[in-house]
Amino acid sequence: MSAGAVVGVVGNDVPRQLPLAAAVLPVRLTGSWDGPVDAQAQELLGAADLETVRILTELRAGAAPVDGLIVCNDSQAHLRLFYVLRATAPRMPLHLLDLPREDSAPARDFARGRLRSLLEFCEEVSGRAADAASLAEAAEAERALGAQLDRLRAARRADPPSSTGTAAIGAWLQAVRLPPAEAAAVVAAACVSAEQDAASTSALRVHLTGSNHPDASVYRELEAHGLVIVSEDHDTGDGAWIGAAASGDADQVVDELVTAHFARVGGSATALSAQRADRTVQMAREAGAEVVGAFIRELDDAPRWDLADQSRALETIGLRLHARVGVAVDARTAAAELAAALRGGHDR
Repeated sequence: MSAGAVVGVVGNDVPRQLPLAAAVLPVRLTGSWDGPVDAQAQELLGAADLETVRILTELRAGAAPVDGLIVCNDSQAHLRLFYVLRATAPRMPLHLLDLPREDSAPARDFARGRLRSLLEFCEEVSGRAADAASLAEAAEAERALGAQLDRLRAARRADPPSSTGTAAIGAWLQAVRLPPAEAAAVVAAACVSAEQDAASTSALRVHLTGSNHPDASVYRELEAHGLVIVSEDHDTGDGAWIGAAASGDADQVVDELVTAHFARVGGSATALSAQRADRTVQMAREAGAEVVGAFIRELDDAPRWDLADQSRALETIGLRLHARVGVAVDARTAAAELAAALRGGHDR
């Protein structure tokens, strides 16, 4: 399986099997915590999450060379980005993937149409049509990557963990930008990243929720303060839709991927707070977390609405939630403050 084109992906709704089968490498664009912000990009997007402003900054500067772009309608900032690009970059092949969230027969019909349109867009960009052989090859590659990601989850949840959260988020972020075989190798290396010494054995086990993480810097800062992040539910870590695959012809693959889509609990902007709270509790409990931290960017408002439900739900299993909200330019300082709150608020 060889990619004939590279397509940037903004958001977390693209099942990678479809672009891979059309000889397209999907590369997730996430911005960064502290990268430059172009003043015109800021003006074009207005009051938007800085993660998205930095993505637009990179695109305008040519720092993310792609043959096309898929933007998911999974947040207001991403939707705004799509319309800005449609108005200001008319020559860029651009596709909006708008998948419904509530499951129903009409919603499934609509989602099938959206995924077929996604596949057609990728075929147009690469000039190569997906067929039964390429769909099967892409499925096999994604399943192999998914198996490595399952190994990484198990390594993080071990007692003591055999992978740090910093290594894990770094592997996730590389995996969504690499061909499946290369991504699997990166994830395999992350499975054995932690030194099993007294410090790592005694680290406080943390589940992280809130905004997604465009790079590993906040994880690195948190883990420098005696914590180990054993799980997370944001969409650039455990919540990333990667490794999903289906078998059969194009129609069968689309049908199975639609089912997989509706089985997911999406991000804060696309799921009910009660659903998000249940997901946080489930993942924290499965990972053996001792405390939960929420780290939320300024103008990424949706995760804030989850906090009350998450806090109440976590109390039922004896876990406390500590949050840092409105994080803007100095993410590392905010991370150090959250680390102090997590450690100070937990009696070991």
